[in-house]
Order: sequence, then structure tokens, then C-alpha cells
Amino acid sequence: MKKLFTALLSVVAMAFAENVQILEPSGAEFSTDAPQVVKSILRSAVSQTGNTPVESSADVQLRTTLSTMGSSIVVVVEQVKNGTVVGSGRQKTPSIDDLDVAIDDAVKAALANLDASGAPESAAYAPESGYQEGPDVVYVVPVERRSEDPNDNFAHKRPTRNYVSYGLGMAMWHNYDFEDDDYDEDMSWEQAFVFHYGRIFEVVPHAAITIINNMNISFGSDWEWHETFLIGGRYFISTGNITPYVGLGGGLGIQTDEHYDAAAEGFAIGLAAGAELGIIFFRDSATQLELGLAWDALWDGFESFDRRFGSGSFYIAINY
Repeated sequence: MKKLFTALLSVVAMAFAENVQILEPSGAEFSTDAPQVVKSILRSAVSQTGNTPVESSADVQLRTTLSTMGSSIVVVVEQVKNGTVVGSGRQKTPSIDDLDVAIDDAVKAALANLDASGAPESAAYAPESGYQEGPDVVYVVPVERRSEDPNDNFAHKRPTRNYVSYGLGMAMWHNYDFEDDDYDEDMSWEQAFVFHYGRIFEVVPHAAITIINNMNISFGSDWEWHETFLIGGRYFISTGNITPYVGLGGGLGIQTDEHYDAAAEGFAIGLAAGAELGIIFFRDSATQLELGLAWDALWDGFESFDRRFGSGSFYIAINY
């Protein structure tokens, strides 16, 4: 009899469970698979409340926003009916490791005014008129932290926005004056194409770690190929949607130049350094437009700074 009663209750609960549409989460672009992972956690959390998560349109919608506050992640989940927020849950977690716990609790709080029968939990029963719906309630529940590993002495990692950058543009390249007993070559300036590749790791709103590769190929009378690989950083002047930046980097470079073929000076590999100045459009988006100016220098060998190749570049890039 007990099992039959339990089964009947389950059937009744399923019959009156609300369909809850899971909207695309906002602010979950800290990794490529994060949006899908967050949606999976949201579906699981909605199911735990006794309601049914759906992708199609429904009377009840669940809107989720993730944002960073210092080194913490703030999760805000809102229950929306007919364009009006009727329930809300907010959680703050110091680590991405606890993000699933924060989402679970925020969903429970946002849907707390729905029970399995579909009637508001806060409704008051009046014999003469049935259920009377009470005022909308916003629930804020403190985040429940998981126990720390006593052997883990490292600080929690904060989410980092990562971008891959591809760009094309024009460059002005130069070699250096070279003279010996049999050969004399003056410094030459040549126009070139530039191919830009980069990895950008925005560790804080005003700064990023960068890996930049600029490759110049000359289309003058003599073949020239100039490429540098630089590790450095950028400083963003502001945190708005349109953001200027400045950057520096150091690393290695490689160069080949037909001007010096007769003097066996046509190939160079050595230390390199560079500076950059630019502006990023749509900074708040997962896809950005970048206009950049870059100057890099490559020294032939590791012990002398007399033989220096240089290149100034302008490029247009897409960061995503």
C-alpha cells in the first residue's frame, strides 16, 4: 500500500510539474564548452525541483547570468513569466570548482515559489475563495561551499577569457648596413604583407597575457621573410566595449633576406622584442574586432646587437 501511495504521489507531481524553458546563459564564455556545461547543470537543477526543463517555448523561463566580481563568480538565476521576473536566486562562489553548487542553489531559490503541484508555495488558503496568490518573493540564499582539500595550498583559479586572434595587413620592413672587404649593402626599406596570429589570455579586466606571432613577407625586388614569436602582455586603457591597449613582448625571431646572398648574411636567427598599440571593438563580445600597430626587432645572433632587422606593421584581426 505504501508503495502504491508513493507511486500515486509521483504521478500527481509529474502531472502538475511546470515546464521550464532554459534560456542561453549569459557570461559563460570563459571556455569553449562552458555554455553547454552550464546549461546541463541548469537542466539537472530544474529537474531536482520537480519541474521539467525544456528547450522549446514555455510559460516559465529561466534566465541565467554569470559575472566576475574580483576573484569570485556571481550567478544570478531569474524565473520569468510573461516578461516579468517573479523569482530570483543569487549565489557567489570563490572558485569555478564550486560553480555547479552555486547554480544548483540559485535555481532552487529562483523556482522556490513553484511546488510540484504548480501552485505557489507562498499562497494562503482561504476556504471561501480557494488559493489566494501572495506577492512575488525574491529569494537570496548564501552559497554552500565545498570542503577544502587540506593538502591543496594553491589559490583557487579564476576564470580567464581566452581568445585566438587572426589578422592580415601591411608592413614596412628594413635590414641593416653591412660592409666587409668584398661587399657593401646599405640599409633597405621594403613593403611587405603581414600575417598576424595571437593568443590572448585576459587574466584581469585591465590586463592580458599574450603570445604574438607576426610574419612579414616582402613583395619587393628581393625576397624577404621576417617572423617573430613574442610572449608578453597588454594593458587595456579602459574596460568598455571599445578599448585601446598597449603591449610589450620578448622572444625569438627568424629572418631570411636575399639582399645579402652574395655576403652569406641572408639568414638570421636570434633574440627579438616588440611593442604594440591598438584598439579592440566589441570587447564584451565573444568575438572581437582588433586594429593593431606593431613594431618588432630581430637581432642576428645572441651576442651582437649591431645586425638588427626591424618591421612596423598595421593589421586588422578577428579575436574569438
